[in-house]
Amino acid sequence: MPTPAKTHGCTWNRITAGDLPEIASLVEAEEYLGDATHHHDLRALSVALADDPQGTGDNGIVLRKPSGTLIAYAWNQVPAADDPSGPVYLHGGCHPAWRHEGVQPTLLDWQSERAIEWYLETDGAGGPLQLTMVTSATNKIFADLLPTRGFPPQKWYHALRRPLAHPVRHTVAGVDLVPFGAAWSEPVRHLYNQILTHPSDTLDEASWQWGLGAAGIREDLSFVAVADGAAVGWVLNSLLDLAGERSGWTEYLGATLEWRNWGIYRALLARSDDSFRALGLGTAGIGVETDSDQGARPYLEMGYQLVDTMVWYVNHPSLDRIGAAQPNQVPAAQSEHADGA
Repeated sequence: MPTPAKTHGCTWNRITAGDLPEIASLVEAEEYLGDATHHHDLRALSVALADDPQGTGDNGIVLRKPSGTLIAYAWNQVPAADDPSGPVYLHGGCHPAWRHEGVQPTLLDWQSERAIEWYLETDGAGGPLQLTMVTSATNKIFADLLPTRGFPPQKWYHALRRPLAHPVRHTVAGVDLVPFGAAWSEPVRHLYNQILTHPSDTLDEASWQWGLGAAGIREDLSFVAVADGAAVGWVLNSLLDLAGERSGWTEYLGATLEWRNWGIYRALLARSDDSFRALGLGTAGIGVETDSDQGARPYLEMGYQLVDTMVWYVNHPSLDRIGAAQPNQVPAAQSEHADGA
């Protein structure tokens, strides 16, 4: 697919491994000027460029000033060929000094059109096309832009923390909190799968064990809520550097539907805090995934403070857009230059 016709007085090029150091500098500039938690998956981009430079270049572009300085980039992270059912993740950004020059809409429009083209090239083997961009809720540029381009917010991930200076005791009648271990792993996995909103997200035993290992779950910090000998709730914890401080981190928290609203979450988190405090930690953190921008409120009421919120913006584009968009493109070798750019 050609690069965008609108050049903003600069030059578009396909993304290459040689661009990575400058992209990293661009990300640093974005973070320094207030976007500290903007979603940039540079590690995945580096791996993709190393594994398939041509394919990654087909799905990524950079914008350079006439002086040669890189000021923007965009990359579509397409699903792996052996599992094409996942969404296309859109990554990218532009230098803060260019945010009000219309560069970001140009990037997003190109990414959407290129994703549709890629989908047609693969004959839609993975099912319906879904485009997803993940960014911090503090990024007002994307918060304003994405919904106007057909990307409404659909999911929120809230990162929160609370101090551990003051112990909180909370119990639930008829429920015992016992340490998590190998004997409870499968019962908890089955319960976890039962309460998922999307059945496609269920985990088999191998995937579950991999996830526990990847998250660094520690059995000595994790607990199961047991009623009448059966698991009815769980909290699986690890350690994490949160906002520059070593903290206890809650990775998995859940309860069966019939035991919701009985205070099990409060009891499990209070027991977790005790285990964190025993290690000499000063704070506890948790990540909460919700379908509402108000999903953090129950945790704020428990004394947590919001660190950041990541937002999933999702688009299911209509496939006829690619035909309408192609006349607005020019070949990659062409460019426009504006005086003073």
